[in-house]
Amino acid sequence: MTRPTVLIADDDEQVRKALGRVARRCGFEVLLAEDGVEALAICRTEVPDIIVTDLHMPRLGGARLVAMLRKMEHTSNQPIMVVTADESRATKLRLLEAGADDFLAKPVDRDEFQARLIAQGRRSELAVNLKVVTGQRDDAMKALEARTAELERLTFGLIEALEQANTMNDTDTGNHIRRVSEYSKMLAAKAGCDEEFVETVYRYASLHDVGKVGIPDAILKKPGKLTHDEFEQIKAHTLIGAEIIRSAGLPQTAINIPLCHHEKWNGQGYPRGLAGENIPLEARIVAVADVYDALRAKRCYKDAFTAEKTRSILLNDSGSHFDPRLIELAMENFDEMEAILATYSDEETKLDVDEAWG
Repeated sequence: MTRPTVLIADDDEQVRKALGRVARRCGFEVLLAEDGVEALAICRTEVPDIIVTDLHMPRLGGARLVAMLRKMEHTSNQPIMVVTADESRATKLRLLEAGADDFLAKPVDRDEFQARLIAQGRRSELAVNLKVVTGQRDDAMKALEARTAELERLTFGLIEALEQANTMNDTDTGNHIRRVSEYSKMLAAKAGCDEEFVETVYRYASLHDVGKVGIPDAILKKPGKLTHDEFEQIKAHTLIGAEIIRSAGLPQTAINIPLCHHEKWNGQGYPRGLAGENIPLEARIVAVADVYDALRAKRCYKDAFTAEKTRSILLNDSGSHFDPRLIELAMENFDEMEAILATYSDEETKLDVDEAWG
């Protein structure tokens, strides 16, 4: 009986070979390609039963490869799995529209890859050809579930530890990080995002300023106006925060929030000068939530602004600083934001981390 074939396209040789080893253990013949161009050439002479491609590759990336494969008659219906570190909703929608069937997050978990490969084979009526017996498949799924549960537990513990470090380093914020999480969750839901994305934004919005742990107190808590050099040091908290989150092994969505929440819709923000929808949606959401709270709350360098003045500032910066659609949603739900502000007021007893996360 002919064994099913999987094509794996990835410009990282180690990843390519590692995925190939897993696929062979599952009973597949394996074809390897260094990039999208080579994968396309293979597909012109071979018909892989399943195609696995990295999203970002030289010469021809995964998104274009998927779209081109869908236009070729003999690969138009083959299962395609995309491997990517970008788990944003916009990227997933773009790939689904191009023709992708499934996603695998980087860094690749081998148990998860095996489970998803088997699932794609089953959906493609290839199960009779796979040489993984039912018990092995079930064991792989159980191992994946156990690993997922453990990673979830470790992730929540890590988030709590980072939140505590952030709060202790910035005495001005009070319940700021909790409020930003609540505003962000509300705005993501109002924007029509799926439940998983809403929950992800809620979980990681609290880490938006975690990079401030790397900024000297003399600058961070300075009551007066910052000098140019001091402001440049403050701006570095976005890069520091992203590196902390990246080093902790948290997903790209979590990295994007500290890295990009000071980017501006018009491209005049920092640290990379991204503009418009090139700014990840999760960062655009947190930007609105963060600034709203900064305006409405008392800080060491300013009194709290009134609700009316805050509305005026946000509306004035719509389309320049902020995503216009998100400001529209904020204005439509301004009373709900005010209610969150009142619920987690700095005048109330500060919630400990366990209470804050229920």
